[in-house]
Amino acid sequence: MTRSVKTTVSFMAAILLLIAAILWQLSTGDIHLGLIETLRAVFDIAPDQTAWFVVWQLRMPHLLAAVITGGALAISGMILQTLTRNPLADSSILGINAGASLGAVLLIGASGVYHFHYSDNGLALVVLLGALLSASLVFFVNRQGSATRVLLGGVALTSVLNGIILLIQLQLNQFDFEEALIWLSGSFWDTDMGFLMRYFWLYLILLVCTVCALRLLSGLTLGQEMAKAIGVNVKLAQRLLMLLAIGVTTVAVSVGGAISFVGLMAPNIAKRLVGARPRLQLPLSWLIGTLIMVVADVIANNGFGKVTLPVGLIVAMITMPYFIYLLFFQKRHV
Repeated sequence: MTRSVKTTVSFMAAILLLIAAILWQLSTGDIHLGLIETLRAVFDIAPDQTAWFVVWQLRMPHLLAAVITGGALAISGMILQTLTRNPLADSSILGINAGASLGAVLLIGASGVYHFHYSDNGLALVVLLGALLSASLVFFVNRQGSATRVLLGGVALTSVLNGIILLIQLQLNQFDFEEALIWLSGSFWDTDMGFLMRYFWLYLILLVCTVCALRLLSGLTLGQEMAKAIGVNVKLAQRLLMLLAIGVTTVAVSVGGAISFVGLMAPNIAKRLVGARPRLQLPLSWLIGTLIMVVADVIANNGFGKVTLPVGLIVAMITMPYFIYLLFFQKRHV
């Protein structure tokens, strides 16, 4: 199979699987809808009122949350893997998720102690600050540019921050503890469409910025020396791309909590299918990351009877075997 045929087949398969997963998500639940009912409700073609309510009021918010988190984590993972030149890099492994989660837990705890109500914007701010701080620490330690040091520094920082988060949780009252636990387990904790749409527009802006930065991303895949030779300002490109990675991670964590490994798995699968060509790897990573999240959401909500599991737990079950495979298969390159 030629490269162009393999690329076309990969994109077509990913698109068809994502469409099938979306229809599965919209039609499956306590109230099961047929395919025709679902399509009529989605496109508002003389739909049954019950079907319309179920699709648009109950299931569409979960779909939108899955699209935001899955796509954002996949894009973040691809950028981080390019910057560190390490196929095991991911926002959860490099401590960015843990830093963002620490910010959220601190805010939750402070609101309980000092009796104030925080806004969605306040939550996004502390999540962003936590992500920026943790990313800055990891890359400050790795000024020499070693991919191994980045990975080890991220793992160490994640362990430290998770320990601090646990200590804070033990001091919380029952209500705040449960709220923090929902966040840390990776759940779509707020499915209000107003909340989700604000993050969706921010996500689209960051997505457009990432597409505009494809030239920088392509240059860095060639290595720093070659990137300089073709006119890329490497230091500036690294800083801009790191800010983009932190930005999209912040959006994902704000919507879905501490969900791990989507950013690890999606770019690696895309790279195997279309190679290290950002103009192809980026959209395919987005498709795969979104597909993983949509499937995980369906399983979390419907796969265990009346019990709803955190979507982050299902994502970990899906992606962890691939992470272990990469850890052993890629160890000679890291």
